[in-house]
Amino acid sequence: MMSPEDAKPNPHFARPPYRAEEFTPGWAGVMNANGFNCLTFPHKPGAVITSIENARLIADRWNSA
Repeated sequence: MMSPEDAKPNPHFARPPYRAEEFTPGWAGVMNANGFNCLTFPHKPGAVITSIENARLIADRWNSA
């Protein structure tokens, strides 16, 4: 699982506010204002999902930045 500290919003879709959304149990993303999963991990290209717990942490961190 990728660390929340490594997460960055996709620069083309970085539109706050952000919210965590669980797709299926164990699979979650961070949605932008338009409802698009904008979660990325620069050190792991192609990784766009995480746990719901991490997605919540990431969304909170991005919203307070």
